[in-house]
Amino acid sequence: MSNLLNNGKPKKRLLERGPKIVPSQEFKLEPTEEVTVEEVLVQEQQSAPTPQQTEATDSPKTNKRREAAQITSVRVTKTTRNKLNALIQLGKADNVDSLIDILLDEYIETNLVKDEEKTFNLILDIIQKRDR
Repeated sequence: MSNLLNNGKPKKRLLERGPKIVPSQEFKLEPTEEVTVEEVLVQEQQSAPTPQQTEATDSPKTNKRREAAQITSVRVTKTTRNKLNALIQLGKADNVDSLIDILLDEYIETNLVKDEEKTFNLILDIIQKRDR
């Protein structure tokens, strides 16, 4: 058991370490540029379009095109799928997505009362904001 002790011998280093490596730039939590809250608000106001500009630029067609990039799926029965494909074959739309948009727009215009349409638009805006 006494063999396990170092018996006063200096401890041998098994790993020789090189020079200490220091990063060229250290990370700091503070922002690199001092920006005041007022400057940020002014920049946001300048870059944010006015309500009239948003109404002009955010027409339903442009809004749909932006959302078309994000593809999702909807579960329907085979009968509904076949009906949609038959309408596509008739040339009523280019694809199922545009056909469903057309059908929904027609339904909203003809079957919803003004109050229901306002509620629908409000709910739709909330859902779209949540998806962003």
